[in-house]
Amino acid sequence: MSKLVWSIGGGGALLAGALTLWLQRPVELPAEDLFPTALLQINPATPPASPVRPHRAKALPPAPAVPAVSPSPSPSRAQAPVTVARRPPPVREEGTLATQLRGRIAVALRGDHPTLVARRDAVLSEFFASGKSQEPWTQEARTALERWRETITTSVLPVQWESTECYSAGCLAQVKFPDTASYEEAHRRVAGLQLGEVGPHMQLPPEHLPSGEVTVSWAVLRPEPL
Repeated sequence: MSKLVWSIGGGGALLAGALTLWLQRPVELPAEDLFPTALLQINPATPPASPVRPHRAKALPPAPAVPAVSPSPSPSRAQAPVTVARRPPPVREEGTLATQLRGRIAVALRGDHPTLVARRDAVLSEFFASGKSQEPWTQEARTALERWRETITTSVLPVQWESTECYSAGCLAQVKFPDTASYEEAHRRVAGLQLGEVGPHMQLPPEHLPSGEVTVSWAVLRPEPL
C-alpha cells in the first residue's frame, strides 16, 4: 500500500513537474489568421464607429466676412474734384425792379376794363402801390415832364399843369386840356417827343369831364441803370 501511494505520489510528482515545464513553454499561435480578412472588411455605407468623445457645446457658425472699410479721408485732406463754374453776370436790382414795375403797368393797361377811366385807374394804382420815391433819376424825370409840357404849349396850346408826383415806378404829371380837339392833337405828338436820357414815356387814358375839358396823366417810367 505504501508502495502504491508512493508510486502514485511519485508519478504525480513527475506529472506535476512535466505540467509545470509544459506551461512554461511559449505558446505558438497557428500560422492562419484567427480572424479572416473577409470578416474585417468594413461596409462602405456604414461609417466606422468613432471613439466616444466628450460632449462639447455646439460651435456657432463663423460670422460672415465683412470687407474691410478703408477710413474716409478727413475733410481737410479730401481732394474733391475742382469745378470752375462761370458766374452769371450780376443782376442789378434797379434794372430788375424797373422791369418788374413796367410789367405790372403793362398788365394793368392791357387788362379787361369796362371804361377808359377804369383802365386809367388800374394803371395809376400800380404807380401808387410802388411807393413814392425821391431817387436821383426822379429829378431827370421831372425835367423831362416839364419839357413835354413846353413842347405841347409851343406847338398846340397852353395846357393847365395840375400836379407832379414821383413814385418808384415812375413820375406822373396830371394836365388838363380845354377841349377834346386839343387833347387829341397833343396825343398825336406823344410818340415823337424827345425827352432826353430818361425812361420811356407814356400817356394814360383820358377822362372827359362834363365841362368838355379833358384831364390826362403823363408818365415817365423808371429808367434802367446804365
